[in-house]
Amino acid sequence: MRTIKNASMMTVSNSAWEVEVRGELENGKPLRARLAVEPPAPVRILREKHADVPLFQERKWLAGRRFQQLEACECSLSYALLPDSVTVEDAAGNPYRNGVDYYFDAVWGAFGRTPDSRIGADDTVYISYAYSPYRLDAIAADEHGNVCRKTGRVNAATPHPPELNPDESLIGHIFFDRNRMRLSDDMLFPFLEPFAGQAAGDEKALSRTLKKLRGGEPVKILAWGDSVTHSGFIPDEKQRWVNRFVAKLRKRFPQSEITLVNLGWPGRAINTFQCEPPGSPYNYEEKVVESGADLVTLEFVNDAYLTAEVEFNRIYDRVAADFKRKGMEPVIVLPHPVRPDWMDLPGQKDIAGDPRPYVKLLREWAGKNGFAIADVSARFLHLWKEGIPYNSLMMNNINHPDQRGSELFADVLSALFPEK
Repeated sequence: MRTIKNASMMTVSNSAWEVEVRGELENGKPLRARLAVEPPAPVRILREKHADVPLFQERKWLAGRRFQQLEACECSLSYALLPDSVTVEDAAGNPYRNGVDYYFDAVWGAFGRTPDSRIGADDTVYISYAYSPYRLDAIAADEHGNVCRKTGRVNAATPHPPELNPDESLIGHIFFDRNRMRLSDDMLFPFLEPFAGQAAGDEKALSRTLKKLRGGEPVKILAWGDSVTHSGFIPDEKQRWVNRFVAKLRKRFPQSEITLVNLGWPGRAINTFQCEPPGSPYNYEEKVVESGADLVTLEFVNDAYLTAEVEFNRIYDRVAADFKRKGMEPVIVLPHPVRPDWMDLPGQKDIAGDPRPYVKLLREWAGKNGFAIADVSARFLHLWKEGIPYNSLMMNNINHPDQRGSELFADVLSALFPEK
């Protein structure tokens, strides 16, 4: 993809929906333009049918019944709902009262009955509302310096940027991820630099596995993790990051018979495996320690709750000892970032590094034990410099990467296994 050098994007102080862009064309000519921006028009839904409405609960994305047009994979489009637009009626058009018959979560777009509601547990209601769809527009320039805005494709929580013409160069993207009254700086993602590529890392940490792969010997890989490793939210198994990673290895080392076992357990953490009884399909001793794996990919974004070093070491030092005792070589996947407000980030740009204590502990633990690191965190956190908000790759608007994110995982891991 062609890009503009020294690209910048700025709001215009006296205009709600204009952007000023600057940069440099390939011939060195300065580029400067001001462009009108057209936000997504609100989508209005009339009398959406809902039967068997549950009681409302204060559980964020699990608060109740999701508005159908706000549904994302296992979640919903946060902040997209226009709260003043919501009405709930019975079949005859008689209105129910908010706060009396029902509650709704304006952030997560879900609603439910109150305990004293006139809406019965088996009743059918009809809800009307409006929302602002997510969209990722591109600002591009042709070789003559003509600047244009291209509208991206709406796709629930994972909007796709538009395709550029061969003679166009990307200046940056504008991310619409909620209802907006005007353009703001946090929506602007100029293309600053390409990703330089994943470093191969220290081959010593993976010497036994690399020797087998290069020598054409069979290799067994255990993918151990949570829902992100399981990746059941991506229907095509071949597109899941674990399978993509192994496919890259098989292509690079065609003489080696590579066996993959996916031991991803959605919603779980390492200590959950360690607490499972014998005979469980997720028993730590039987399915991890005694797996006979040569290589283990360890990915637990769910372990980000581990912020205390003592508790982290209690769980992870046991794993390190077992890996070494069994001669298994792990690749420690530094987890991708989740939605910014869950990481205490103000937004999805100008990010200097991963702020999660767990990632810092994981990096230090891997270094102390001589384990290989796949820095998926750094790869995702570089996306803003490439003009892409990282959470626009999350199918559930929280932490489940789509196929584009899956490819990033596979690229980072496969870089640790050079052919020679």
